[in-house]
Amino acid sequence: MRVALLAAAIVVSESRTVVVTGATGNTGSQVYLALKAQGIDVRALVRSADKAHDRLGCDLCDESEGIFVGDISDVASMAGVMEGADSLVITTGPAYHCTLPDVFIGCKYYDGADPFHIQWLGVRNQVNAFASSSGPADADRHVVLMSNTLTTSPDNYLDKVGNGHGCFYGLQGEVYLLGSGVPSTIIKASGLSEGEAGGKEILVGHDDEGWNSMNPNVAYITRGDIAQLLVFAASNPEATKGLRFDVTSKKIGGTPTTDISSVFKAAQLPWDPRAADLSTVV
Repeated sequence: MRVALLAAAIVVSESRTVVVTGATGNTGSQVYLALKAQGIDVRALVRSADKAHDRLGCDLCDESEGIFVGDISDVASMAGVMEGADSLVITTGPAYHCTLPDVFIGCKYYDGADPFHIQWLGVRNQVNAFASSSGPADADRHVVLMSNTLTTSPDNYLDKVGNGHGCFYGLQGEVYLLGSGVPSTIIKASGLSEGEAGGKEILVGHDDEGWNSMNPNVAYITRGDIAQLLVFAASNPEATKGLRFDVTSKKIGGTPTTDISSVFKAAQLPWDPRAADLSTVV
């Protein structure tokens, strides 16, 4: 898998250890490979070593190569991968399948992969495993969570897909992380499409405002773009801690976003004292 690195994507010290969960997924694998390409000490939490071999290009696909087998439903199984880690990037997400064209009636979440188990219990378990492991002080640790849009508007159309209440449980995961005492960055994607980074203009909003998801000129953000945002957040914790924002991309027109730091600058609230900091990130 080729991973494009955009401007201002990586400045993290090689001594920093980053854990990527959901690392064999379509987004998580791009985050893992982008960090690894920069020589970062990156670890992957996976459920299958065989899938890690196919998606991450490992040879032994064991802990000697930073590949840890575990399950987000089991806190104890994540102890090894979290030990001594500085940053955690959560890319795990629910999964469903559809048997009818009607997304509300014909779609069903896989057993154990529904929003309740992944976006609520799974996020809680990952935060607990990370925060309770030995390593840097909490103030020096950092969790980056890939969440989804409309978590501030439960009972919306997306919440009804598969009757899974993905926005409601997504919000529970966000709230747990925010209340955990561990510094965090939460990036809420409008929806994910296949594609590389840097092809579209990325739009930023807060609390599901700033752009309307039903607007025909708004498209899902590509996995390449969201991966680069997650990489930047993990790589620049001091500049991105405390941010929680929505992202989507412009479907028609606009100027493709190639400087990822500009997205985080747009996500800062007007009174954020770090407003000038991102201009120095290279």
